[in-house]
Amino acid sequence: MVTRMNVPRLTFGKHERLRGSLRIREVATTGTGLSEAPFRLIAKVMDLPEATPLQVAFAVPKRHMPRAVDRNRMKRRMREAFRLIKPACATRLRGAGTQVAFLFLYQGRDAVDFATTSRKISRATDRWLEKHVAPGQ
Repeated sequence: MVTRMNVPRLTFGKHERLRGSLRIREVATTGTGLSEAPFRLIAKVMDLPEATPLQVAFAVPKRHMPRAVDRNRMKRRMREAFRLIKPACATRLRGAGTQVAFLFLYQGRDAVDFATTSRKISRATDRWLEKHVAPGQ
């Protein structure tokens, strides 16, 4: 029998989702971004209404993927990829004592597989955190 002692649950709850059109618009317009093709990460250090170190939103424009099935599949892949790297990001942000709002945009024309999605989202998140969160904290 395997027990789960001190193993963090890799969840992605409602309190970790970036919600509200005003907050999302603020991140999109005043946040700093970087590209990791076909993804774009726009993020901003800001006070969040929840006591969580980060909140995140995902967007796949209808212009790039007209079929809803494809858009939804791509958003699911992006959410899953972020869910797996979230504990490392949260630990780093807690150590720095900051809260960050992330907005991931998909800018490709065709869907990419999960391995590519996971690698690119992880790389984009790491690059942004290295640049905007004080190292060694």
